[in-house]
Amino acid sequence: MASVIQRNRVTVRGAGDHTLVFAHGFGCDQMVWEDVTPAFEKDFRVVTFDHVGCGRSDRRSYRSERHGSLRGYALDLLDVVDAVADQPVTLVGHSVSGMIGLLATIMLPDRFRHIVAINPSPRYTNDDDYVGGFQRPDVLAMLDMIERDQEGWAHSLAPLVMENSHRPQLTERLIRSFMSTDPVLLRKFAEVTFLCDFRDELPKVPVPVDILYGLSDIVVPVSVVSYMAKRIPDARCTSLDAEGHYPQLSAPEELSRKIRQVMTHRVEG
Repeated sequence: MASVIQRNRVTVRGAGDHTLVFAHGFGCDQMVWEDVTPAFEKDFRVVTFDHVGCGRSDRRSYRSERHGSLRGYALDLLDVVDAVADQPVTLVGHSVSGMIGLLATIMLPDRFRHIVAINPSPRYTNDDDYVGGFQRPDVLAMLDMIERDQEGWAHSLAPLVMENSHRPQLTERLIRSFMSTDPVLLRKFAEVTFLCDFRDELPKVPVPVDILYGLSDIVVPVSVVSYMAKRIPDARCTSLDAEGHYPQLSAPEELSRKIRQVMTHRVEG
């Protein structure tokens, strides 16, 4: 059985009294943060890791009974937190990791001081009186395409979610990230991500939450951000001057500045 550090390829850098844990979203690994984390390493202990099945995690640690739900990834996150910090941490979670972090706070609230969720969502598919961004049949078609033609899927999805068409190098970087994951595990992670529904969990979140969001994001419309802000007991929303679903790639300086800003406001407030 791999240790947590090996299982999730946990990396710790920087110095400081407080620990920031950066959690990547779907289709990526911890390298997605490489333009963001250096801005924090002088003042904080900075932790990055790979979800099981992603990046250079120990893929043998994948368990369908555990990782068949985002709750299993929340348990993994709690393992990582326990392995790296004795005091409550701040989680910076992108996309699905924002929701994974919220689930983890409900399980063990004393392990977290603050959640910074970047373009998070509790449900990605549309429902009665809820606009999640995707129709369920479209998600099912996407899942099928990942398994049949990972390269075709990556080349079709990446430019849509990255936007920034004037910067094709960003799309190429995202395509490489999509292609680096085993297609079977990528499909399984996509399924538990894009077919999840944790809307009922939002009122249970016991820690302060800051949602950072882009005004142009086909994966997480602004309507989802508003929905979450109304239901999480202590939530604030801050817009990013960034296009697309991956601001840590398209606007790392802006994202770093806003992360630090909301953290400072929470401490001072």
